[in-house]
Amino acid sequence: MSRITSKKNIVFVLVGAILLGLSSCKTTRLATTTSVVKPMSANKLIRNIENNAFDYKHLSIKKINCQFDNGKTKTSFRASILAKKDKQIIVMLTKLNIPVGRIWLTPDSVKFINYIENNYFLDDYSYLSSLLDMDLDFETVNSIISNSIFSVRDEKRDKDNREYEARIDSGMYMLESVKKLKVKRVGQKPGERKQARKAHKIIADAPVRQSIYIDPVSYKLRKIEMRDAVNSRNLNIDFSDYTMVGKQLYPGEISLHFVSPESYVQLKIKLGGFSMEEEKELRFKVPEKYSRINHD
Repeated sequence: MSRITSKKNIVFVLVGAILLGLSSCKTTRLATTTSVVKPMSANKLIRNIENNAFDYKHLSIKKINCQFDNGKTKTSFRASILAKKDKQIIVMLTKLNIPVGRIWLTPDSVKFINYIENNYFLDDYSYLSSLLDMDLDFETVNSIISNSIFSVRDEKRDKDNREYEARIDSGMYMLESVKKLKVKRVGQKPGERKQARKAHKIIADAPVRQSIYIDPVSYKLRKIEMRDAVNSRNLNIDFSDYTMVGKQLYPGEISLHFVSPESYVQLKIKLGGFSMEEEKELRFKVPEKYSRINHD
């Protein structure tokens, strides 16, 4: 497989890992009528989301079954996740019980071993951010797993919170915003972001409408919709079949649907085997004779 294809595989796997992290969006009940939901300001709603964030020190999800369909190919694979809050997230991928790859995410690095192609990737987050044309770092992934997408802890984030409007829709609270997604330039090589956008034919700084549906009882996320009208890109993520993890709730199923002029992706994920006990740490160790994937 070519180096370019390998890069795309890495991006897809990492995006999948982030989406799996979104599984921390969970709830117990869903109000069915707007009459039982009282209006609430965006800042208060975001504070309630923060106060009900999934709290953990160690988290493992040992049984993750994924069904993937891109309109041309249908396949299934399995995964598991080991997370140590604020320090490390490890994703293990298997096919027919055969190890396919492993991903290590730390605050300052992205590490990936591809056991099928006998290669590995080691870098910071800047190159992947440029390929995805979005801001991607460990803090973002870690906050998603903790269900702490919003923060009211400092002045800068408080200013960002004011960009959201809160209203009631379909018996749920909805936070809505229109933002221009940007990429961090720190650590990027000259022209890297421009080349990535050209390859994906993405118009930079296009406004993206984000709608976040929140359960009015538990203040957990139920659905996320993102609309990029300029680039004709739409993303929907739904969460269902909730189960107890300790004294907290986690969804047993996630459904993702992404459509763009060049892509169609449908991903259905079933999760089980949850634990908050500390597991044996898996260290990043590259087998001998594996070649390193470079982005130069």
